[in-house]
Amino acid sequence: MATFLELCQMVARDSGTVSGAQPTSVTGQTGRLAKIVSFVSQAWTDIQNSRSAWEWMRAEFEGVTIAGTGEYTPAAWNIADLAEWIVEPGSITIYDQAVGPADEGEIEVIGWQYYRRLYGRGVQTAMRPIACAIKPNGSLLLGPVPDGVYVVRGEYRTVPQVLAANGDVPTLPARFHEAIKWRALQLLAEHDEAPTAMTTAAVNYARVLAALERDQLPQVTIGGGPLA
Repeated sequence: MATFLELCQMVARDSGTVSGAQPTSVTGQTGRLAKIVSFVSQAWTDIQNSRSAWEWMRAEFEGVTIAGTGEYTPAAWNIADLAEWIVEPGSITIYDQAVGPADEGEIEVIGWQYYRRLYGRGVQTAMRPIACAIKPNGSLLLGPVPDGVYVVRGEYRTVPQVLAANGDVPTLPARFHEAIKWRALQLLAEHDEAPTAMTTAAVNYARVLAALERDQLPQVTIGGGPLA
């Protein structure tokens, strides 16, 4: 496991351009050390944004409905880091809070325009929701409008983590933290216009990224089995 500060120190050391255990902090730096801190932060953002289906960027949510209310923002369910809802078949479930999890069942995920035709016109009769959709503004919609208190559960994708403090730890599996180092060294070499260092960093980054993809991207399956 490596912290933000430790990653910056690794990059500084392996760049061969900084002497000693530098930097000693990720804040208050100037010149070369400030660039290293910035490139480590950017490298981590680049990795998170490089694929849309990283497993470590999936999170679970659990929200409670209000009778008569069919639209729920992430904030309404205390979700502060949502990038997008995961709306795969069977990904959203619901149960009557008064009954408990034994009542839990899947609800259908439908498109926004279809939702509008079914539940967005005229007077709706409140009842147990059987469908959901994502509104263009990012809210999750339930249809029909709930007639009571239900618990809705599912998953979402998180926004990229921002490294800011010395002790911040990247959220990807620790064994792949060196991917951040190699990507930062690649950025630093590009900045320095150093072809040899750039090639070395790029090769090592590609190697670790490939291993990360094998570990943290969904398997492709055909006919119910994994693709060899």
